[in-house]
Amino acid sequence: MQNPANSGLSINFPPASFAPATSKSCETEDISESSGVAHEPDPYSDFHSAETGKPFQDCICCGLSLDDPNLPYLVSKSFKHDECIFEYAICEDCRCNMAQEFSPDSRASLAHFFEERVKVKARSVLLAFGSDPNPWIEKCAACQTPRTQMESYSMGGVLLGMEMLFDPYPLCLCGKCEEEIQELLSKKTRGIWDDFVDTHFEGPPADVQNLPVSGRPALF
Repeated sequence: MQNPANSGLSINFPPASFAPATSKSCETEDISESSGVAHEPDPYSDFHSAETGKPFQDCICCGLSLDDPNLPYLVSKSFKHDECIFEYAICEDCRCNMAQEFSPDSRASLAHFFEERVKVKARSVLLAFGSDPNPWIEKCAACQTPRTQMESYSMGGVLLGMEMLFDPYPLCLCGKCEEEIQELLSKKTRGIWDDFVDTHFEGPPADVQNLPVSGRPALF
Protein backbone atom coordinates (compact mmCIF):
# COMPACT_ATOMS: atom_id res chain seq x y z
CA MET A 1 0.00 0.00 0.00
CA GLN A 2 1.41 3.38 -0.98
CA ASN A 3 1.08 6.07 1.70
CA PRO A 4 -2.59 5.26 2.37
CA ALA A 5 -3.00 7.57 5.32
CA ASN A 6 -2.90 10.59 3.04
CA SER A 7 -4.38 8.96 -0.03
CA GLY A 8 -7.35 7.27 -1.47
CA LEU A 9 -10.74 8.22 -2.48
CA SER A 10 -13.95 6.46 -3.18
CA ILE A 11 -16.95 8.55 -3.89
CA ASN A 12 -20.60 8.83 -4.57
CA PHE A 13 -22.62 6.46 -2.53
CA PRO A 14 -26.16 7.88 -2.64
CA PRO A 15 -27.00 10.92 -0.50
CA ALA A 16 -29.42 10.26 2.33
CA SER A 17 -30.50 11.42 5.76
CA PHE A 18 -28.04 9.97 8.22
CA ALA A 19 -28.81 8.82 11.72
CA PRO A 20 -26.00 9.57 14.18
CA ALA A 21 -24.73 7.02 16.66
CA THR A 22 -26.17 7.67 20.08
CA SER A 23 -23.35 7.06 22.49
CA LYS A 24 -20.14 5.50 21.21
CA SER A 25 -17.32 7.53 19.71
CA CYS A 26 -13.94 6.99 18.08
CA GLU A 27 -11.78 6.72 21.14
CA THR A 28 -9.17 3.97 21.10
CA GLU A 29 -9.31 1.24 23.70
CA ASP A 30 -7.22 2.17 26.72
CA ILE A 31 -6.42 0.58 30.03
CA SER A 32 -5.67 2.96 32.85
CA GLU A 33 -2.50 1.99 34.68
CA SER A 34 -3.80 3.49 37.89
CA SER A 35 -7.24 1.88 37.92
CA GLY A 36 -6.72 -1.18 35.72
CA VAL A 37 -10.14 -0.51 34.17
CA ALA A 38 -10.43 -1.12 30.42
CA HIS A 39 -12.19 1.57 28.44
CA GLU A 40 -14.84 0.53 25.94
CA PRO A 41 -13.30 -0.70 22.65
CA ASP A 42 -13.57 1.67 19.70
CA PRO A 43 -16.52 0.50 17.59
CA TYR A 44 -15.34 2.39 14.50
CA SER A 45 -11.74 1.20 14.25
CA ASP A 46 -12.46 -0.41 10.85
CA PHE A 47 -12.71 3.15 9.50
CA HIS A 48 -9.42 4.37 10.92
CA SER A 49 -6.34 4.66 8.75
CA ALA A 50 -4.64 1.30 8.32
CA GLU A 51 -1.35 3.18 8.17
CA THR A 52 -1.62 4.95 11.52
CA GLY A 53 -4.30 2.99 13.35
CA LYS A 54 -5.96 6.31 14.14
CA PRO A 55 -8.88 8.33 12.68
CA PHE A 56 -8.11 10.22 9.48
CA GLN A 57 -6.97 13.76 10.17
CA ASP A 58 -7.43 15.73 6.94
CA CYS A 59 -9.52 15.80 3.78
CA ILE A 60 -7.47 14.42 0.90
CA CYS A 61 -8.83 17.08 -1.44
CA CYS A 62 -8.80 20.39 0.43
CA GLY A 63 -6.68 19.51 3.46
CA LEU A 64 -9.34 20.68 5.91
CA SER A 65 -9.12 19.17 9.38
CA LEU A 66 -11.72 16.46 9.93
CA ASP A 67 -12.08 17.01 13.68
CA ASP A 68 -14.74 19.68 13.13
CA PRO A 69 -17.89 18.24 14.81
CA ASN A 70 -20.05 19.95 12.18
CA LEU A 71 -18.23 18.57 9.12
CA PRO A 72 -19.29 15.15 7.77
CA TYR A 73 -16.63 13.21 5.89
CA LEU A 74 -16.41 9.95 4.01
CA VAL A 75 -13.82 7.25 4.70
CA SER A 76 -13.25 4.67 1.99
CA LYS A 77 -10.96 1.65 2.22
CA SER A 78 -10.23 -1.09 -0.34
CA PHE A 79 -9.03 -4.54 0.64
CA LYS A 80 -7.47 -7.60 -0.91
CA HIS A 81 -8.53 -10.35 1.48
CA ASP A 82 -7.76 -8.78 4.89
CA GLU A 83 -5.05 -6.38 3.69
CA CYS A 84 -5.96 -2.74 3.19
CA ILE A 85 -4.40 -1.70 -0.10
CA PHE A 86 -6.02 1.72 -0.62
CA GLU A 87 -7.72 4.25 1.63
CA TYR A 88 -8.70 7.90 1.91
CA ALA A 89 -10.96 10.41 3.61
CA ILE A 90 -12.79 13.31 1.95
CA CYS A 91 -14.99 16.00 3.45
CA GLU A 92 -18.62 16.21 2.40
CA ASP A 93 -18.18 19.53 0.59
CA CYS A 94 -15.41 18.19 -1.65
CA ARG A 95 -17.26 14.96 -2.20
CA CYS A 96 -20.42 16.77 -3.30
CA ASN A 97 -18.50 19.16 -5.53
CA MET A 98 -16.87 16.26 -7.31
CA ALA A 99 -20.14 14.38 -7.69
CA GLN A 100 -21.70 17.45 -9.33
CA GLU A 101 -19.07 17.22 -12.06
CA PHE A 102 -20.19 13.71 -13.00
CA SER A 103 -22.32 13.42 -16.11
CA PRO A 104 -26.11 13.39 -15.63
CA ASP A 105 -26.25 9.89 -17.11
CA SER A 106 -23.69 8.60 -14.60
CA ARG A 107 -25.52 10.15 -11.66
CA ALA A 108 -28.80 8.66 -12.83
CA SER A 109 -27.23 5.22 -13.35
CA LEU A 110 -25.61 5.26 -9.92
CA ALA A 111 -28.85 6.31 -8.24
CA HIS A 112 -30.70 3.50 -10.00
CA PHE A 113 -28.08 0.92 -9.00
CA PHE A 114 -28.26 1.84 -5.33
CA GLU A 115 -32.05 1.99 -5.36
CA GLU A 116 -32.51 -1.37 -7.09
CA ARG A 117 -29.48 -3.39 -6.01
CA VAL A 118 -28.53 -1.94 -2.64
CA LYS A 119 -32.11 -1.04 -1.70
CA VAL A 120 -30.98 1.88 0.43
CA LYS A 121 -34.43 2.48 1.94
CA ALA A 122 -34.68 -1.11 3.18
CA ARG A 123 -31.29 -0.80 4.90
CA SER A 124 -32.92 1.42 7.52
CA VAL A 125 -33.95 -1.72 9.37
CA LEU A 126 -30.30 -2.05 10.46
CA LEU A 127 -30.75 1.01 12.65
CA ALA A 128 -32.15 -1.46 15.20
CA PHE A 129 -28.55 -2.47 15.91
CA GLY A 130 -27.82 0.98 17.33
CA SER A 131 -24.27 2.27 16.97
CA ASP A 132 -22.73 -1.08 15.98
CA PRO A 133 -21.44 -0.75 12.37
CA ASN A 134 -20.72 -4.46 11.87
CA PRO A 135 -24.21 -5.51 10.68
CA TRP A 136 -23.95 -2.83 7.96
CA ILE A 137 -20.67 -4.13 6.54
CA GLU A 138 -20.72 -7.89 7.14
CA LYS A 139 -22.12 -8.52 3.64
CA CYS A 140 -21.95 -6.90 0.23
CA ALA A 141 -24.76 -4.36 0.19
CA ALA A 142 -25.63 -5.27 -3.42
CA CYS A 143 -25.31 -9.08 -3.68
CA GLN A 144 -25.26 -10.14 0.00
CA THR A 145 -22.01 -12.11 -0.31
CA PRO A 146 -20.47 -12.41 3.19
CA ARG A 147 -17.37 -10.28 3.58
CA THR A 148 -15.45 -13.32 4.83
CA GLN A 149 -15.92 -14.92 1.40
CA MET A 150 -14.75 -11.94 -0.69
CA GLU A 151 -11.37 -11.84 -2.39
CA SER A 152 -11.56 -8.08 -2.67
CA TYR A 153 -13.96 -5.45 -1.41
CA SER A 154 -14.32 -1.83 -0.38
CA MET A 155 -16.03 -0.20 2.57
CA GLY A 156 -17.37 3.30 2.96
CA GLY A 157 -18.42 5.05 6.14
CA VAL A 158 -19.50 8.60 6.96
CA LEU A 159 -18.41 10.25 10.18
CA LEU A 160 -19.17 13.55 11.86
CA GLY A 161 -16.32 14.49 14.12
CA MET A 162 -15.86 11.42 16.32
CA GLU A 163 -19.33 9.97 15.66
CA MET A 164 -20.43 7.64 12.88
CA LEU A 165 -23.52 8.49 10.84
CA PHE A 166 -25.84 5.70 9.78
CA ASP A 167 -28.26 4.96 6.94
CA PRO A 168 -27.41 4.13 4.22
CA TYR A 169 -23.79 4.05 5.37
CA PRO A 170 -21.67 2.30 6.38
CA LEU A 171 -21.54 0.11 3.27
CA CYS A 172 -19.50 -2.76 1.90
CA LEU A 173 -19.29 -3.69 -1.78
CA CYS A 174 -17.56 -6.76 -3.19
CA GLY A 175 -15.13 -6.41 -6.08
CA LYS A 176 -17.56 -7.89 -8.60
CA CYS A 177 -20.29 -5.40 -7.75
CA GLU A 178 -17.80 -2.55 -7.91
CA GLU A 179 -16.93 -3.65 -11.43
CA GLU A 180 -20.62 -3.42 -12.28
CA ILE A 181 -20.70 0.15 -11.00
CA GLN A 182 -17.69 1.10 -13.10
CA GLU A 183 -19.46 -0.17 -16.20
CA LEU A 184 -22.30 2.28 -15.49
CA LEU A 185 -20.05 5.34 -15.65
CA SER A 186 -19.73 7.51 -18.71
CA LYS A 187 -16.37 8.27 -20.29
CA LYS A 188 -16.57 11.80 -18.88
CA THR A 189 -17.14 10.57 -15.34
CA ARG A 190 -14.35 8.03 -15.55
CA GLY A 191 -12.06 10.79 -16.76
CA ILE A 192 -12.96 13.03 -13.81
CA TRP A 193 -12.27 10.19 -11.42
CA ASP A 194 -8.97 9.32 -13.11
CA ASP A 195 -7.88 12.97 -12.93
CA PHE A 196 -8.69 13.09 -9.23
CA VAL A 197 -6.64 9.99 -8.48
CA ASP A 198 -3.73 11.20 -10.61
CA THR A 199 -3.79 14.58 -8.85
CA HIS A 200 -3.87 13.30 -5.28
CA PHE A 201 -1.64 10.25 -5.54
CA GLU A 202 2.03 10.09 -6.34
CA GLY A 203 1.45 6.90 -8.31
CA PRO A 204 -0.78 3.85 -8.46
CA PRO A 205 -0.83 1.65 -5.36
CA ALA A 206 1.79 -1.10 -5.30
CA ASP A 207 -1.01 -3.64 -5.40
CA VAL A 208 -3.00 -1.85 -8.08
CA GLN A 209 -3.64 -5.12 -9.91
CA ASN A 210 -5.45 -6.35 -6.80
CA LEU A 211 -7.85 -3.46 -6.46
CA PRO A 212 -11.55 -4.37 -6.77
CA VAL A 213 -11.66 -2.12 -9.84
CA SER A 214 -8.55 -2.73 -11.89
CA GLY A 215 -6.15 0.20 -11.94
CA ARG A 216 -8.18 2.57 -9.78
CA PRO A 217 -9.66 2.67 -6.28
CA ALA A 218 -13.36 2.06 -5.90
CA LEU A 219 -15.75 4.84 -6.84
CA PHE A 220 -18.00 5.43 -3.82
